[in-house]
Amino acid sequence: MNPIIVKKELPGYLADRLQEALWREGLHIINEGYATTKDLDRAIEDGPGLRWSLMGTFLTFHLAGGNAGMKHMLKQFGPALKLPWTKLKAPKLSKKLSSRLIAGTKKQAKGKSVIKLSNIRDEYLVNLQKLRKKYENKIRK
Repeated sequence: MNPIIVKKELPGYLADRLQEALWREGLHIINEGYATTKDLDRAIEDGPGLRWSLMGTFLTFHLAGGNAGMKHMLKQFGPALKLPWTKLKAPKLSKKLSSRLIAGTKKQAKGKSVIKLSNIRDEYLVNLQKLRKKYENKIRK
């Protein structure tokens, strides 16, 4: 964990607030039957999660703007912010949605206990942090 200086008080932690927005959107996608828990986890693992672990959201989008960086990114993709893709309010945690979440994550765990999965995750994160440090030094110097 690395400290972040917050410019002014706000409820909650920065990372938790961002994580919560993804969580709420994921609940809507699952609730409406567009994808499973496994599908959404893979979408993050194989998509933005890989890039975000090194550069975060904003530097990643800066790169998406090509040579002009964030300026072009905002000009080209900024209007898409008006599209009603997201549903930022949380859906009702109905029995049906709860069942989908429980069944989906149980299937993903493939019989491994929470402790076993936590140990695998922790080992992965330690190794990922070592690898990340090697590359983030190249970005931040």
